[in-house]
Amino acid sequence: LDVPYHKTGKLLVAFDEEDREILRGIIAQGEANGCKGLRLVDQAELQRLMPGVGGIGGMLSPETAVFDPFLYCIALAENAQQNGVRFVLNSEVVGIDRTDVDWSGIDGAENDSIGTDQVDDVSSGARFTVRTADGRQYRASYLINCAGLYSDRVAEMAGVRDYRIYPCRGEYFILDKIAEDLLPMPVYPVPKAGIGGLGVHLTPTTAGNIIIGPSAEYIDDRTDLACTADVMEQLFAEAKALLPALDRRQIIGSYAGLRPKLAPPREGGYKDFVIQEEPSCPGLINLIGIESPGLTASVPIAEMVAHIIGAQRPLHEKPDFVAVHKRPTRLRDLDEAQQAALIAEDPE
Repeated sequence: LDVPYHKTGKLLVAFDEEDREILRGIIAQGEANGCKGLRLVDQAELQRLMPGVGGIGGMLSPETAVFDPFLYCIALAENAQQNGVRFVLNSEVVGIDRTDVDWSGIDGAENDSIGTDQVDDVSSGARFTVRTADGRQYRASYLINCAGLYSDRVAEMAGVRDYRIYPCRGEYFILDKIAEDLLPMPVYPVPKAGIGGLGVHLTPTTAGNIIIGPSAEYIDDRTDLACTADVMEQLFAEAKALLPALDRRQIIGSYAGLRPKLAPPREGGYKDFVIQEEPSCPGLINLIGIESPGLTASVPIAEMVAHIIGAQRPLHEKPDFVAVHKRPTRLRDLDEAQQAALIAEDPE
């Protein structure tokens, strides 16, 4: 997909003996899950790996990498469109009608339809009619609900009322391009039980900036992307405890995002992702509560969904599948000779 990617390694920083004990548990869990090279480091090695970082020791994850999440999402979408996926934007789902059909002996893929202006009947094999605010209707034999903050509401429209999403806001600082000097790898505190996130962490980007965040604050409004003064103050204080060399003059921006948590505020922490076809609603595949590390897990999650469908009906590889996507050329990423050649080719 031609997405910028750097293998950097990652440090989890311990500030006391309780943190060290938590790290031992993380290493055991990571090894059980197939992670390689996880190990504890003492304070001296911590300083060698990450000069100036706070803490009494930590854990090194040598296989961790960073990539550009924005270009990744764009590349996935553009590559999907190259391969025939159709996007219908600005089309809020307002209702889902279920149709009981006899699926015995139906291959069905060729009976699905999408994008009809008006649906008077439901074709053989179509179990859902999705209605949108602009008056259009879409038929589908499978409905994959990956609506993030609104996934509980989409599930409810289909008749499944087992879920509730709790929006949790995370605020971030963006620092100037100083990662090479200050932060060669991501630095995290040891995660604490009961909070809504992993704690404030420092992450270098593939462009050379540093990201500080996120905070974790349960809110009621699923659209509230404000950055707040008190949270941002705490955010910087926690980041400076990890890396004392940070300076406010390095900050060039801020932003906020919302995590679709299944764990309610009274519990905090995390619940497992929901990735399943609903027993009470055949054909509805719910992806609910996909927060961190949902981006990292996106391809395995997609493979799970394909497996769920493939266990029920034959799936065939697309013979002319386009497997390579190239990102646009950016003039600033080229050397002077390459820039001059492009300018000579197209002076405009």
